[in-house]
Amino acid sequence: MANWDKIYRDYKKGGQAWATLSGEIIPEFKLVLRQEKFKFKRAFDIGCGTGNYLAYLVSNGFQVAGTDSSPTAVKMARALFDKKTGRAIKVANMFKLRIPKNKYDLIMSIAAIHHGMKKDVARLVGKIYTALVPGGKAFITFPDLVSSQHWDTFKTNKDLGNGTFSPLSGPEKGLPHSFFTKEEIAKMFAKFRMVKMQLDKRGRWVVRAVKQDSRDSRNKYKQEYV
Repeated sequence: MANWDKIYRDYKKGGQAWATLSGEIIPEFKLVLRQEKFKFKRAFDIGCGTGNYLAYLVSNGFQVAGTDSSPTAVKMARALFDKKTGRAIKVANMFKLRIPKNKYDLIMSIAAIHHGMKKDVARLVGKIYTALVPGGKAFITFPDLVSSQHWDTFKTNKDLGNGTFSPLSGPEKGLPHSFFTKEEIAKMFAKFRMVKMQLDKRGRWVVRAVKQDSRDSRNKYKQEYV
């Protein structure tokens, strides 16, 4: 995803703050940290960018790791932390990740995971489920299919089929973007319990979900759609 490394390099020179580069922590994420309990406080951020969410997690007592496709972003993120934490932030293609099983009690991805074809996104959601400890939480945002029709960067695009498009202009030119319906997200998260989906003012589905634990295995998964 060379497009994003150029975006980060341009940002360092005073360019536009796209996506999470603004430094803002979305309120839905702050709410999760206030409401939920985390036994181990180990978090993994997929598409961590410059590390603002990782820094917020550390300030809330978490051990963190992260990955991003941009070497520039990873270098900026590592600069926020000591060497030990910095080594846990790596350059990688998120769709080729090998995430250890049953390791994290929080895995997140904000404004990142949709940058690919839907089959690859669904496969990554499956990896996230496996990587969570029993009872671990996922927090992921996905752009809404209907809302995408109003995005300025997608007024001219190439239709790749099945709700996936690539812009014909702008900083993300040629990069696949997958947009989802509520039903598609529910299908991807079918193995999780307590699936909560909320459409925010930006036209993104904010998804919260919990990996089943040993108690859940005796019961049917509970899904709650908001």
